[in-house]
Amino acid sequence: MVKKILITGGLGFIGGHLIEQLVKDGNCEIDVVDSLANNSLRPEDLKSPCIRKVYTCSVEDFDFSDKKYDEIYHLASPVGPAGVLKYAGKMGSMILGDTMKVAEFASKMDAKVIFMSTSEVYGKDPGHSAQHENIEKIVPAKITTRLEYGVAKMLTEICLHNYAKYNNLKYNIIRPFNIVGTGQSTKAGFVIPRFVHAALTNQPITVFGDGKQRRTFTHVKDIVDGLIKVMNAPISGEIYNIGNPANEHSVLDVANMVKACAQSNSEISLMDPKELYGKDYEEAWNKIPDISKINNHVGWSPKYDFKSIVQEIVDDHRMTLSANKFRPNHEY
Repeated sequence: MVKKILITGGLGFIGGHLIEQLVKDGNCEIDVVDSLANNSLRPEDLKSPCIRKVYTCSVEDFDFSDKKYDEIYHLASPVGPAGVLKYAGKMGSMILGDTMKVAEFASKMDAKVIFMSTSEVYGKDPGHSAQHENIEKIVPAKITTRLEYGVAKMLTEICLHNYAKYNNLKYNIIRPFNIVGTGQSTKAGFVIPRFVHAALTNQPITVFGDGKQRRTFTHVKDIVDGLIKVMNAPISGEIYNIGNPANEHSVLDVANMVKACAQSNSEISLMDPKELYGKDYEEAWNKIPDISKINNHVGWSPKYDFKSIVQEIVDDHRMTLSANKFRPNHEY
């Protein structure tokens, strides 16, 4: 049986890698919905015969009425610590509205949904080893755009759970931790592509704050592997962390590794991120994922170590710069 698949945000960083793997696996027909707000690919980049149609519109404007899918990967969302800032005040309703539109369609068509949530739902708790059910620390006192993003994802998770109680909805929720890999936007504020671009263009590598904040970096191919495993499993209504606790590093350590892998002479400097992105910018908190649940349920575990990830991104970005093959939503 040929699976009919819809991917929202399919031209984005994660969506592009997901499509690549699904096409490689074969036996599928894929529709893509993408508003081109955060795309890493152009519609014409999707050349596989498995791609049925690319709709360049928002999920809100997408017409589900004459469609039929078996699986929906709902990835569409504002992304990035800097990328979310322009959606202040409207991001909450966008994330919730788009997802519930997908859920209502899926329940009628008997399609299974994967909703891409965020590790931001764990809130401000430095050093916390994130557990899949721990949600009580989501709301700190300071209201920011980043908080709107995290709370919107958390509310959407709750709405999905409640909707599924009374409707035929098959779904699972993914909470990813610091996704990295080739093709990630240099404009949205993600730390590694920002550092790599600076290192390869002889600009200062700017580390926010004191650089002691810690991240756990997960290769996008590991994320995609987890998404597909969860989609294919006979499981519904679960929440899974996907991350790589072995790849935990301080941001200052990341800057030094990028500099070394790029063989760069760029200076590493400390700065206040608000000077770059404005007063509404907020740094992420330290979060280390507990991935025992997804490992126990579907046998997923990460494969990519941190140094190989950084070297891969450096090599890819260097090749892109030298070939003048520029991607959307990147700085060159």
